[in-house]
Amino acid sequence: MSIGQKDIKLLWGRSGNRCAICKIELTQDALSSNASFALGEQAHIVGEKEDAARGKSQLDQKQRDSYHNLILLCPNDHTTIDRNESDWSIEKLHQIKSEHELWVTETLSETIDHVKLAQNTILASIVDSAVTLCRLDDWHNWTSYALSSDPQWSKDSPKNIYKFRKKVIAAIWPKGFDEFRRATITLSILLHKAVETFMEHSDLRGDTYFPYKFYKRINPNPNYDEDWQRYDHWLDRCDSTMYDATKAANWFADVVRTYVNPMFFVEQGKFIIEKGPMMDGCWHTKLLEFTDSEKEQYPEKTLEIEEDCLVK
Repeated sequence: MSIGQKDIKLLWGRSGNRCAICKIELTQDALSSNASFALGEQAHIVGEKEDAARGKSQLDQKQRDSYHNLILLCPNDHTTIDRNESDWSIEKLHQIKSEHELWVTETLSETIDHVKLAQNTILASIVDSAVTLCRLDDWHNWTSYALSSDPQWSKDSPKNIYKFRKKVIAAIWPKGFDEFRRATITLSILLHKAVETFMEHSDLRGDTYFPYKFYKRINPNPNYDEDWQRYDHWLDRCDSTMYDATKAANWFADVVRTYVNPMFFVEQGKFIIEKGPMMDGCWHTKLLEFTDSEKEQYPEKTLEIEEDCLVK
């Protein structure tokens, strides 16, 4: 588990982009060309792990990574508090954080754009939902199973993707973030379409959905060839919908880097897919992205896809 985008936005906004101890102005972008700003670090008050500084606690991992357990620091002060645990207790750090946020409110309130902070918090909440419910942090792994010759989906994936689709439908979109809105809607619909396509011919066995090979339902099957062709066409549709969903995932990540967090999945890179084994025994790896002209068609095109699903 990692720190969610919503918690990051809350921490940076309420800290005024300043170190809670020395008050130096910080930057969130490691690639920033302005050397006068130190790179801010989201430090854990109760340690991130049990063996970390101040790590002995009954807090679970989600609580440790939440806004309430984080304090924004410069690299120097972060190092200081972790190396001198006896001088920087959990209670002392909570006090420093509270006093710093009060200082920000009283001193920097005129320079803080509270509307922008609220907008970014809304967007960050949507990003967190996408990462968790669409398994963006495990995309290459789980999609390789969905694209195998015998495609597989975990038991929780369909309901989680549907949950994400419902969140997107109900979202209140801030003004001025049209591309973010279009990319998010597109991802939610195309991924939901991939689920709907796979579920047409699947069975749940244990914790995994497997294909239902209906061409084998009776033996001998007088319509074997016809049923096999329908099954093979269904596999092609499963692949096609996952390809489209991957394009949408890459578009979504691009706009998140533009509007929410420039470091979003920078270390991991683009979302790629791997399909195999193929007839030649090899696995084929692809990077799939929408062209600019394709993006212009969305989400209208995806809404048409969703209407088709509802009719069926």
